[in-house]
Amino acid sequence: MDHPQRRGIALGTGIVLAMGGTLWGNVPLAAWGIAVGTLAAAAILWARVGWRGVGVAVRFHPERVFISERTEIRVTVANAKRLPVPLMRLAVWLPPGLDAVDERGPATIRGFRRRLYLPGRSEAHLALPLRASRRGEYRVRLIEAELSDPFGLTPLGREITPPAELLVMPEPRIEIPAEVRRRLPFGAPAPLAFMYEQPERFAGVRPYEAGDPLSRIHWKLTGHSGVLQTKLFEPTRSADVLLVLDLAVGEPFWDSVYPDIAEDTIGWGSFVAKQAVASGWRIGLMANAHMTRGRGAIRVLPSSARGHEAALFAAMARMPNEPTSDLAPMLREVGRGLSRTAAMVVISPRPGPWLREEMEVVRRRGIEVVGLSPIEARLAEAIQ
Repeated sequence: MDHPQRRGIALGTGIVLAMGGTLWGNVPLAAWGIAVGTLAAAAILWARVGWRGVGVAVRFHPERVFISERTEIRVTVANAKRLPVPLMRLAVWLPPGLDAVDERGPATIRGFRRRLYLPGRSEAHLALPLRASRRGEYRVRLIEAELSDPFGLTPLGREITPPAELLVMPEPRIEIPAEVRRRLPFGAPAPLAFMYEQPERFAGVRPYEAGDPLSRIHWKLTGHSGVLQTKLFEPTRSADVLLVLDLAVGEPFWDSVYPDIAEDTIGWGSFVAKQAVASGWRIGLMANAHMTRGRGAIRVLPSSARGHEAALFAAMARMPNEPTSDLAPMLREVGRGLSRTAAMVVISPRPGPWLREEMEVVRRRGIEVVGLSPIEARLAEAIQ
């Protein structure tokens, strides 16, 4: 009786048998008809009230992880009615890239299987551990939920597609050598010996002093007062670092597309970003790839705004692993707006001559530029 039409047929058959047995004086036939009709009526009632008040909520905890970290799918099943749910079967289907941890039993599905008993007005909480094998954005593929009566005669199935999302951020797949880490501007932990200024946080003015740059002069106030005035900004111990990711392997970019090497570049970028955040630097990101066609290349400027680091790591988790342009012209444009207190880390598997020239131009402006190559580290690892 797992279908409404079958339950209706069973109810009609029971009524006919009960009436026939009564008219013919056949007690066993009448009893059989009453039993069949009772079961069919109970099944119809169960089908109407089984899912009433029952809800399934799904979320990831935590919702943002790195590849090496474990996370959980937390499933909450609530039964708000007084009638208990004798048996509930749950099947949680995982998308490719997410693997169940410590899941035992027959691998009939890619995910988890659970059975529950829900008393009236109760909740059940499940914590299902899993691990991601690659970066990206994931959703639970499907949840199959089935309610059943004690005898398993009337299963009530339902498919649920939860909106919960998991963001898996990249990590380096090959170890970054110690000599490479020492080249980073924040590679060795040490207290900053001087203060920087945050241009976006205006703190006031003071009279002009010899040596003040012309870009700091407050021209409107100078015109009102007749005396040169210099703008002041709030001090900070955080400097800017711009991560520049080259997803191509040489120039031109269309002749050097290797997604596997680009994944190494993105993983190194994530490592450098974590080091910069731990050292108190404000980080930005630039890559020669488009998140969406028609919206330009990926570019996240350094900022101390709340949630900025999360947005930057999310961009590295979602970005494609194929270049869409050469990096050199982008570096030329962005390098003009960097201050001398900033640093730039260019992660390029094999920088072409145009890119090397633009890196040298940025260095001549007084900005520290560090170049890193995952290919060189992979070759050094293979030689050892």
